[in-house]
Amino acid sequence: MKDKILHLLIVLFIFPALASAAPKEEKVFANYFDIPVNSPEGTEVIGRIHLERNKDVLTNPIPAGYHFEILKQEDGMFKLETRYDLSKRIMGVLTVAQGQNTGSTPSNHRLTIALKDGDKQLKKFNINVKVVKETLWSLFNKRYTPKTLENKRLYGRIKYTDDEVAAKIDELKNNGWKFAGLEKCYQGRPQDYVAKLDPTNDHAPSGTIEYDWAEVANRIGGLGYSYATSKVYGPKGDPEKRNELKETLYQAILTYTNSVPVEGNEVMVNGKPIGNCTGDGFGMLQAHNMAGMQTPTHQWTLTDPLVVPVLHLMPELLKGMRNQDETCLKVHNALIRYLQIFFAEIESRRAIDNPDGRWGELQDTIYSSGAWADANLGHRSRTLLALPIIWADYNRPLTYVQYWYSDFYHDQPFKGFSFSPGWSPHGIVPDLSRWMTKYNIIAHKYIQSGFQPDGTISHHIGNATDAAMVAYGFEWLTDCNSGYGYFKNTKFKIADKYYQFQLDRLLNVYPKLFYKQRMDFLVAGRSFLDDLRAFTTKTYTKAVKSMLNAQNKGSKLAGVEQLNTICRQLKDNTFEYSGTDAYWVNEYLVHRRGENEMPFYASLKLKSERTVGAEDFSKKVRRSWHMGYGILQVKVKGDEYSDKVICNFDWHALPGLTEEWRTDPMPLGHAQASLPGLNKISGVLADGKTGMGIYHHLPKETYSSATAFKSYHFIEDKIIALGSDIARLRPGQGNEITTFIDQTALNSPLTWCAGEEIQTVEPGQSINLTQEIKDVCWLHQGSKGYVILPVKQLSLQIKSGKEINITDRTIADKKPNFIIAVSHGVQPGQNRDNAYRYIQLPNVSAEEMPERVEALLKNLEFTMQDGAAHAVYSDTDKTWQYAFFKPGSISVGKTTVTSNDVAQIMLRDNGSEWVLSVNNPMPDGQKQTLTFSTSAKLPAGTYTYQTKGVYPLEGETVTVTSEGKGSKVTVELPDSRDAAKYNYQSDLYAATPIIVNIPKK
Repeated sequence: MKDKILHLLIVLFIFPALASAAPKEEKVFANYFDIPVNSPEGTEVIGRIHLERNKDVLTNPIPAGYHFEILKQEDGMFKLETRYDLSKRIMGVLTVAQGQNTGSTPSNHRLTIALKDGDKQLKKFNINVKVVKETLWSLFNKRYTPKTLENKRLYGRIKYTDDEVAAKIDELKNNGWKFAGLEKCYQGRPQDYVAKLDPTNDHAPSGTIEYDWAEVANRIGGLGYSYATSKVYGPKGDPEKRNELKETLYQAILTYTNSVPVEGNEVMVNGKPIGNCTGDGFGMLQAHNMAGMQTPTHQWTLTDPLVVPVLHLMPELLKGMRNQDETCLKVHNALIRYLQIFFAEIESRRAIDNPDGRWGELQDTIYSSGAWADANLGHRSRTLLALPIIWADYNRPLTYVQYWYSDFYHDQPFKGFSFSPGWSPHGIVPDLSRWMTKYNIIAHKYIQSGFQPDGTISHHIGNATDAAMVAYGFEWLTDCNSGYGYFKNTKFKIADKYYQFQLDRLLNVYPKLFYKQRMDFLVAGRSFLDDLRAFTTKTYTKAVKSMLNAQNKGSKLAGVEQLNTICRQLKDNTFEYSGTDAYWVNEYLVHRRGENEMPFYASLKLKSERTVGAEDFSKKVRRSWHMGYGILQVKVKGDEYSDKVICNFDWHALPGLTEEWRTDPMPLGHAQASLPGLNKISGVLADGKTGMGIYHHLPKETYSSATAFKSYHFIEDKIIALGSDIARLRPGQGNEITTFIDQTALNSPLTWCAGEEIQTVEPGQSINLTQEIKDVCWLHQGSKGYVILPVKQLSLQIKSGKEINITDRTIADKKPNFIIAVSHGVQPGQNRDNAYRYIQLPNVSAEEMPERVEALLKNLEFTMQDGAAHAVYSDTDKTWQYAFFKPGSISVGKTTVTSNDVAQIMLRDNGSEWVLSVNNPMPDGQKQTLTFSTSAKLPAGTYTYQTKGVYPLEGETVTVTSEGKGSKVTVELPDSRDAAKYNYQSDLYAATPIIVNIPKK
């Protein structure tokens, strides 16, 4: 018995040691192979056999005895050689055997292959070689290469004349194939550059070496464009001159790419390699102040410009390689080496345990989608789609950068973990196909890039969540169509669900933001000043067409017919939509009409500690500083805030804003320098027909000067704005705190009436009017009416023409606007009211205004409690709306609501039932219930609700119980306990509109 125990102990002791010493199983990359029909002997099969360990050849060379053998094939069609590329990576190369021909009809050949070390068989695997009429490589080249000429990034934005090309050829020949004036960057010594880093803007030009590298790449791109298109140097040009340019491009590419450090040991810091991974020669420069932040995090800057020259050289390059031309072999190897920088990440973005990282905490794969999980994939796709054509080998992996492989992490923090969850490189074609499915990244929490459940898209989240529905969100949504079409009807085609994700947003989100052929500038992101009519009528419809053209045979997508109908309506300017929709994550609301009724469009954009307004990339004049601070627009004709109108804006005076009317330039700095707010309270609520917003104006940045409690109420054609407790927060310039009602084009008379007299401002007239008002005042211009209802005393201000302080006169077009505002004084509350009430009315004439004002005064009722609550009641619409900035009680329309929480509450009597709507405008993901009481007697019961958004989910419950003569309501909120139920997006669903219909009987 002792002997048996001793034997068992020996086995238990030795076996783990033997297991750990056992050689790691080799991973073979042999996914796909094809070859054209009628290929004679010696023709190489496209697709070579590779090993995963090729990524580590610098530190762990391929054993000398490794080779590939064919163990079995039925017809002897192919022979197999073991070769090494110039970087000593092993490859199995299949060619048509002597005396064989692939024949004139497509066929499939199954082979059994072995990887051996000497006589020892390490691995046996099967492959299929497809004999095809058109290879995948040819298909990819045909589908992508011609399109590259349409994108100026892909040739460095340079177009040379033929004379300039001749001069550049001579320049390169006489200067060691280096561009004159840029010789320093070819030395491969980034440390020789003096960094000029800007501590306030890490994406500012830094004077480091990568800017010279980019200039070299751009110039090569320009020569490549001539090689592709020139009448002299192009495909139909002078053969001798074309060949001269080809050879020049070879040498220019070879000289440049070999000068850029790629491996970590190619740059030394204190006598040691800068890093130990492939790509570190470039990716680690930023950590040592030898490169800035911009280019190393936007790697396509250095790779895009080479796409046109390289892809248009590929046929000749491959021909030279087949003939073992030394230059061609070197150029191809240099390109593979250089393009590793495309996957090289700066040091700080490699951390997998940093919750503040660009892509979140990567090891938390529930809440992070891994590296590159942002809108920049659209930018990256330009180079990505070129790589299979450049590799000309389906099975060479997309990258050799080690930290993209799962084995880099040694199964920590869990088995199979990788930099991008679920993926480790294993062959460029399946690798790329997989990356084309990584566009559909959902956000799981605030301050995370992704597609939000409310339909908005967020990209830049350095400070807070943004709404980037044009740039960069639309590209993120639709740039994938190039990749979808790339793989269309192939073995590697993209599944329908990825198309459907895009289609759902093109169909159910974007059209609601289009009015009279224009996109809403408030959520266009950095593109707020672009021609958003062109975006709607061209960019959007082109993207729809691109997606539908990229469908696979047999695709079954829901909503295609409706989407095509919308595109036709947009083209004909007949598209209409009626509804009120709350995009609650980004605190944005749209209230509009138009289906069988007089059309208008109103929208509201708020911000808070969770969200920001529009980015501004201008380096000279800041414009969008206040966008998000309770901005309210109303459109009837549709062009009220077109790019031609807002180019004349005083951007200090955005409609809906309550702020000091400053005259000095808004601060420059990074794109989100205006920061999120300090306020926690900010939210929107809509039930499909009516809506409201609640907003505590409390700026975090120090340029803004005011604070206020504001609410917005959207009841049919009445757009109502209330403000109270307006106060000065900071000294500012010492100008008056002002609430801006509107700013738009003075293209028709502006009529106004304060008292008995009706006055008019004509187009082209310049006025600067200030008038104290204590009673109702109305104004009218175009198709909109404005009604101001002072609580005590306000100062009406009207400016027009030359009196407007245009923010950016470099883009103004001498067609000045008008501004309507009310002033609260330098110190609100001292000599003027620190509150306001006003109503905007679409589709009304000046003649109708007195009658409409009289009807409004009879119909509407308002209540405001400073810093506590606002309430509005419309008798005509039997609608009550309550905004609670803190727990309390408020009455309006003979109905009292007492809330135990910060909340928005709407109650609407539609005859047969009550429509009760609630939301939490201070979401933290933890709060579990909202409770309130109402003097209205609601039928008792427990009612379930569905969340709003692109894909409604089954929500929680709303419980109504009797309480005295009224009712008590308990609303169960989505919270962190329900994370799995809400796809781990419970933080984002915490502010979803909650709507229940309560039957009266």
